Amino acid sequence: MDQVSSGPTPGPRTALSLSWLHPRGLVGLSLVNTFLRIVTLGIYGFWAKTEVRKRLWSGVRLNGEPLVYTGTGKELFIGFLVVFLLFVLPSMLMMAGVSAAFGPESPAFGIVLALFYLAVFFLLGIAVYRATRYRMSRTSWRGIRGSLVGSDMAYAWTSFWTGLLIPLTLGWIMPWRAVKLQKILTDDMRFGSAAFRFEGGSGPLYAAFAVFWIGLIAIFAGTALLVTGGFGLDLSALPQLPGEGEEPTEEQAVAIAMLGLAIFAAFIVGSVGYAVLSAWYSAQQFNHFARSTTLDGLRFEGQATGAGLIWIALSNFFILAAFAIVAGLVVSAIVIGVTHLFVPFDQLEADQATGLVGALAQIGVIIGLACFGVLLPVTQARSTRYLVERLAVSGELDGGAIAQGQDQGIGRGEGLAQALDFDAI
Repeated sequence: MDQVSSGPTPGPRTALSLSWLHPRGLVGLSLVNTFLRIVTLGIYGFWAKTEVRKRLWSGVRLNGEPLVYTGTGKELFIGFLVVFLLFVLPSMLMMAGVSAAFGPESPAFGIVLALFYLAVFFLLGIAVYRATRYRMSRTSWRGIRGSLVGSDMAYAWTSFWTGLLIPLTLGWIMPWRAVKLQKILTDDMRFGSAAFRFEGGSGPLYAAFAVFWIGLIAIFAGTALLVTGGFGLDLSALPQLPGEGEEPTEEQAVAIAMLGLAIFAAFIVGSVGYAVLSAWYSAQQFNHFARSTTLDGLRFEGQATGAGLIWIALSNFFILAAFAIVAGLVVSAIVIGVTHLFVPFDQLEADQATGLVGALAQIGVIIGLACFGVLLPVTQARSTRYLVERLAVSGELDGGAIAQGQDQGIGRGEGLAQALDFDAI
C-alpha cells in the first residue's frame, strides 16, 4: 500500500518548485548496510538498496514535500531469484553443456556464445524498461503514484536494433538513438492520470555530438602519438625483445621501461580527455532532455554543465578513495598490532619480520579496496542533489484534474537489471 502524505491534494493550477533537502544519517546507513551485507553474504544488499532509495527519494522535494519510495527489499530479492532461476542458471548450464559436448574452441560453442551475447543485449532493453516501471510504480507524491504504461518489448527491440547500428554508423546514430529511447520512456510515464510528453528531436544534440566525436578522434590520435613518439621513444629503433629465459640487456630494459611509461601516460591523458568530453556531452544531453519534457502545464529546464559533472565525479571518487585508504590503514594497524602480541617481531629474523609485516599490510590493502564502495550512498546523494538543483520547473499543474493511476499489479522488481548488474541505484 502506498504511503500517503498528510498534505492536501494539490489544487487547480498549482505552481511547483523542485528542491533538495539532504537526508540525514547516510554515513551511518552506509556502515550498517556494509556490515549486514557481509554477515548475510550479500543477501541483505536488496534491503540495503531499498533503504538508500527511501533516503534519496525523501531528499527530492516538490513544494517542500518529499517524494515517497514504497518499494521493498523483498520485492527486489524475489525479482532477482526469478530471473536467476529462469535465465541466469539455465544459461550457465547450457553454456557448460555445449562446451563439454563440443569443446570451448568448437564452432558450435562460438555460435551459442554469440547468440547468448545477442540475447543479453536484447534483454538489456527489457531490463531498463522494467526497472524504470518498477521505480515509477513505487514513487508517489501526496499519495499520487507514478507508472509506466507501455511495452517493454517495443522499447527493447528499438534499443536492440539501433544499438547494432552504432558501429556501422561510427557512432553517429547515438544522438538519434538516445532521443528515440528517451521519447519512448517519457511518453509512457504517468503521474497519476497525467501524462508526460517528450517533444524534442535529435537535431540540437548533433552539434554537441560532433564536438564530442571529433574530440575523441583527436584524443586517439594524441595518445597514439604519445606512445609512438613520446619521451623520445622511437618504436622503429626499439631493440628486439629478449627471448624466453633470456635476461634483457640494459638497452632493452631502458626501451621497455620507456615504452611502458609512454603507454601509462597515454592511458592517463586519454582517460582524462574522454572524461571531460563525456561529461560535457552528458550535460548537453541532460539539458536537452529536460527542455523536451512536459507534464500537463509544467515545463522543465536543465542547467547542468560539464564542469559540474566532472567535479561531482571527481569529488565522489575522492570521498570513496579517502574512506578506503583510512579503513585500510586502520585495519592494517590493528592487525599488525594484534599479531605482534602473539608473534613478537623482535623475536623473528629480520627477513621473517619483514615478510610477516608485508603480508599483514597486504591484508590491509585488500580490505581497503573492499571498503571502496562503503560510502556509495553518500556519493549517490551528492549526484542526485546536483541534478535536482540543476533542474528548473516552470508553469502550473492542474492538480484538481489528476486522479490516482491504475495499480499495475507489479509484485516484484528489477530482477533482470540486477542480474545483468547495470543498475546503480
